[in-house]
Amino acid sequence: MKKIIYYLGIVFLALIIGLNLIYTATLDNSEHIQINNNQLFYIFALISIGIFIFIITRIINFILDKEKNIKKRKILFIFFLIFYIFLNIIWCIIIRPAVVADQIHVYNLAQTFYSGNDEKFLPQLTYAGIPLIEYMQAYPQQITLAFVYNIFFRIIHFDGIEMLRILNIVGNIIIFIALYKICNQISKKYKTNKTLLLFLIITFFSLIMLSTFVYGDIPSIALCLFNVYFAMKYVDTNKYSYIVYASLLIMIAYMMRMNSLIFIIATVIYLLLAFFNNIKTNTTKKNIINILLIIIYICISILPSNLVKSYYIKKYELNKEMAYPNISFFLIAMSESSRANGWYNESIGEPALKNPIEKKEEYRDEIKDRIMYLKDNLKYTFNFYIMKIASMWTENTYSAIQNNNVDQISIGSVQFILTFHQKVLLLFMSMSSIIILIQQRKNISLELLFLITIFIGGFSFHILWEAKSRYIIPYIIILIPISSIEINITRIKEVFEKIVNRKDYKYKLLLLKSKEK
Repeated sequence: MKKIIYYLGIVFLALIIGLNLIYTATLDNSEHIQINNNQLFYIFALISIGIFIFIITRIINFILDKEKNIKKRKILFIFFLIFYIFLNIIWCIIIRPAVVADQIHVYNLAQTFYSGNDEKFLPQLTYAGIPLIEYMQAYPQQITLAFVYNIFFRIIHFDGIEMLRILNIVGNIIIFIALYKICNQISKKYKTNKTLLLFLIITFFSLIMLSTFVYGDIPSIALCLFNVYFAMKYVDTNKYSYIVYASLLIMIAYMMRMNSLIFIIATVIYLLLAFFNNIKTNTTKKNIINILLIIIYICISILPSNLVKSYYIKKYELNKEMAYPNISFFLIAMSESSRANGWYNESIGEPALKNPIEKKEEYRDEIKDRIMYLKDNLKYTFNFYIMKIASMWTENTYSAIQNNNVDQISIGSVQFILTFHQKVLLLFMSMSSIIILIQQRKNISLELLFLITIFIGGFSFHILWEAKSRYIIPYIIILIPISSIEINITRIKEVFEKIVNRKDYKYKLLLLKSKEK
């Protein structure tokens, strides 16, 4: 299992590096992707800035380590955190996009649950042309997100839409702190560069820009990251309270965003690896407790979401059979679209909404036919999935501009700078992660494997699921703590010298043979 995680991590990271060096994708306000080849100078600039970031942050971190001044470290952390909060608040004040489509429908559902007034919003037509109550029936996964928002409204006794943006800002602050704490856990086994960590967090501008997007993404990421932290603390200390905290946080995250399931699965794998690592040294009683805790973790993480859905389905007498079929997302994921390969396709999505029962059966057959076509046309399949992956991982704004409904013509230069900087960060984090994995291959910790497992899960899932560049943000963020592990420069020099010496030896040998002849 460890070797599979290790090699898959390296392969997927290498693929991301290669695609980002070759391509840059742009996303317009109509959600159409255009993929362009990068120029040589652009590639050179990406690499140069990445090296510059590495050198500067390493020098600063070296100075702080040399002085061994904990107070300065704390001041630096507080300064970065305050500045980060300031950026989030300023962005939400200046940019105030309209709340539309799924965002407004989930918000209205939350208001309905909060007020108890079923007549105010449920009869209203949605963007899909159906009443909100039918929307809830078609997309039952939105019920749990609306339920969490409703609980939040009950706590603050107010249901204004701006409160959800404040919740996003709080979520970003929690992400900042969670990544720092995860880095602290990793620091117990590896030397880390906290200055680099803070720089990567604070300049991941897409996350700040998406604080105006009220759809549960940011709070769920925040909760997932603290789930990671508490799971690590549980394995480190064996204190049961930490696994309880992790369970409760991921439970809420799963209610808000279904893709939190990837974090749940990765956490279970991490806990199982830790269990098997200690199975011989622990007592039988301890091993039984650990297995029970893993089972409890799974139950707490997933069951409450299903109970909440069941409650509202029963309350509003919704027909489960009329739910939008998940199978359509898999068909969309392997189909061409006017947007990009694997992106939303109206010709598949809209019929599934209107006739879910009929299309569920029909799409099963279409998936089988599509799989056969892909199997028989391997060159097409390779190109299809390369372009699909590129459409997500090389669109380096991660839909931050599109979801803010900012006029792309008026901010062309800003978009270019944002794309360039975010691409530098992704390339830097991916390359750093590969180097760390290779250098630490004989000393790879379960915590490092845990983070890579989350990345692999997100990367793999969104090859099979409907594509969107916004979806991959959690799996980029999870690379930040890995990237903060210090790279052994001396070891790289030694490897490079061996390669050079080997080539030099081969050249001399060939030269000698040619003289003998």
